Amino acid sequence: MKLKHYFLLLFAALTCCYANAQVWSKEKANQWYAGQPWLVGCNFIPSTAINQLEMWQAETFDSVTIDRELGWAADMGFNTARVFLHDLAYQADPTGFKERMSTFLRIADKHGVKPLFVFFDDCWNENPKIGLQPKPVPGVHNSGWMQSPGKGIVLDSHNKTEWGRLEKYVKDILTTFKDDPRILLWDLYNEPGNSNNKTRSLPFLKSIFSWARQVNPSQPLSAGIWSSNKELNSFQLSNADVITFHNYSDSAGLAKQIQQLKTNGRPVICTEWMARTRNSIAKTNLPVFKRERVGCINWGFVSGKTQTIYPWGSKPSNEPPKVWFHDLLYPNGKPYNIEEINTFKHYIFNATVNTTLKPADFDKTIDGKKVSLFFLKNKNGLNAAITNYGGKVVSLMVPDRYGNMADIVLGYPNIDGYLHAREPYFGALIGRYGNRIANGKFSLNGQQYTLATNNRANHLHGGKKGFNAVVWDALQPDSQTLVLTYLSADGEEGYPGNLQVKVTYKLTNQNELSITYEATTDKATVINLTHHSFFNLNGEGNGTINDHVLQINADRYTPVDEGLIPTGELAAVNGTPFDFRKPITIKQNLEAANNQLKYGKGYDHNFVLNKNEANAAGLTLAARISEPLSGRTMEVWTNEPGLQFYGGNFLNGKDIGKASKPYLFRSAFCLETQHFPDSPNKTNFPSTTLQPGEIYHSVCVYKFLIEAGQ
Repeated sequence: MKLKHYFLLLFAALTCCYANAQVWSKEKANQWYAGQPWLVGCNFIPSTAINQLEMWQAETFDSVTIDRELGWAADMGFNTARVFLHDLAYQADPTGFKERMSTFLRIADKHGVKPLFVFFDDCWNENPKIGLQPKPVPGVHNSGWMQSPGKGIVLDSHNKTEWGRLEKYVKDILTTFKDDPRILLWDLYNEPGNSNNKTRSLPFLKSIFSWARQVNPSQPLSAGIWSSNKELNSFQLSNADVITFHNYSDSAGLAKQIQQLKTNGRPVICTEWMARTRNSIAKTNLPVFKRERVGCINWGFVSGKTQTIYPWGSKPSNEPPKVWFHDLLYPNGKPYNIEEINTFKHYIFNATVNTTLKPADFDKTIDGKKVSLFFLKNKNGLNAAITNYGGKVVSLMVPDRYGNMADIVLGYPNIDGYLHAREPYFGALIGRYGNRIANGKFSLNGQQYTLATNNRANHLHGGKKGFNAVVWDALQPDSQTLVLTYLSADGEEGYPGNLQVKVTYKLTNQNELSITYEATTDKATVINLTHHSFFNLNGEGNGTINDHVLQINADRYTPVDEGLIPTGELAAVNGTPFDFRKPITIKQNLEAANNQLKYGKGYDHNFVLNKNEANAAGLTLAARISEPLSGRTMEVWTNEPGLQFYGGNFLNGKDIGKASKPYLFRSAFCLETQHFPDSPNKTNFPSTTLQPGEIYHSVCVYKFLIEAGQ
């Protein structure tokens, strides 16, 4: 290669690298922001840590508390969290530190929380030390919080050893996680110039940005505007991909600052706010953030060792403050102010979630049969959309106490979504046998039958191609009724007998979605039909269901083994996390030390229904569940002996629903009326055998009500 050509190529390569490492264009930054939900979250540190070192050091890294508290954040609808790192925790154990970051990311991702990590901090104690951290000074705000790396190092630009160490730290972390989609952005430096450093922190700030740009992560870089220092602010605004800022003023001051920052033409995110005694409060400030679509991350979450319920400059005291300065929850998860939590939920969760489904998006021929979308509507304005592919309820619109309609079932906006779904049972009819049959085997009239196994060694929900994946013949006699029929041939999925099935969906004027099942067979067989809508009374995709209040009319339930097969015992719920005889939140006992909850990763169990006095249709109340903020309430009525309660434990955010929102861990529940799991192999369970000449008849009614406000 000629030397001239070599230098031309080298120049081009260097120019390309330099260009790639520059501040994002405004177009790129705004495109990135348009792809994010409205960002709402908190500055997060587990309540068991006094500072960043205690959070991240190996001896005190508390993944259990992190998991529990991020779960509470997800319950509120939070989708992000600002998290401080510390250089000394990395220096002590670089490999372990990165492993702990990976653990944190796995936990956060499970809860649908995308963190932004903070590298350095000029606030509070200026001489951090690795090892055992100090105990909180009672009554003192952030008594043990540590700067990173500390004032002496920040102001000594000639200390090549320390600055070289910090450069290695930044570059290693960024290189390791530069393309991790679970990370929202990198907040390089918290409040540069604080602790009276002023512009003396500017050389360090410039170096941090230089180090980060050399790695050029796929996530945006920022450092929050927090003071009136023009020189620092000018550099931060000129070098940030997206603008972050701190604001502890009232709504008027907040709105004014947002308008000023928006003149830069970049996305704007507030990474610190909420100081109740300064009138920076949820009731007045959240509407400003929502209206301007500015992300908002309040300081503090669970009251703990940082003691940020006390104001800045607080003096030692054993008395709790009259008004909390920061933080939202007590250490047990109880809200400091329930109305404040409801305000967050009100602005986070869409008041109306009304997806527009297009019939043409469901027109398809599958297995030689036409698939369509059918619409039901009652005189009160409730409406449902159902496809004859799997008999799936695609949408169910019901009002809240304010008349706002929301789609409360999980699903997809088109047939291809269902065909390629990771979760195949959204809204589906389930058969021939709902729930599990151990090892896919059962005996009937002296003959053993072997079924398809699709749940490890067991048979689940009818097998590899159950009723959820077949095309039903459909007839719509009126605007409130859909009749589906299907002939399940002898030997299908291993079952004996030609089974003729009829299912009638009806949306009544009493605000009920009634599902009636009928079936006949020409050979003795087993049958257990059910319906598998995944419900969220906030609206599909709107946070977890752990704050829903549930009551189940059952004194007993059927415990399971590790494969979720019933042991055969009909166990009392009394004194267990399965006691829903009185209304309680789903989350109340969810973290109890209990093997049954461990086996199901939460609730995934069959309840033995009490057969109290039946209504005129011969049905008894199985369950009642309500969402307190919206007032939406659902009752389940049935003639079946059992009810499966599933808490969405296997949802993981990989399925994207009708409103383009991910379906996250525990963001839906199922209440499936049924006979018991594995009944063909349990002689003490109610029989699921259907003989020729008999008519199988089962009814499930989901009745929708409005609970009055408090």
